[in-house]
Amino acid sequence: MTETEAKDALGYVGMVFLTITLLPQLVKVYKTKKADDLSYIFLFMNFVTCVCFFAYGIILEETPLIIANTIVITQTGMLTFLKFRYSRIQVIEMRDEY
Repeated sequence: MTETEAKDALGYVGMVFLTITLLPQLVKVYKTKKADDLSYIFLFMNFVTCVCFFAYGIILEETPLIIANTIVITQTGMLTFLKFRYSRIQVIEMRDEY
């Protein structure tokens, strides 16, 4: 295995693990319809981090960085949307109880 092949293999393995890190959280939030434990600060910092690494991947022309961070940016966007949506639903339900 050449150095380039080893670097690419490591990059793609890292890409797979990075892209699956938020999947359990996405599934849990979707199933339970609750995202109270998610912090907007965490979501924002995750988004900024991924945007930076995405730009870095473009500059270096590293496909694994570009793909992984595109996916994680999408997942973070989905989590942010679900947190906002389910927080609003809970507020409306609480208001209807009174």
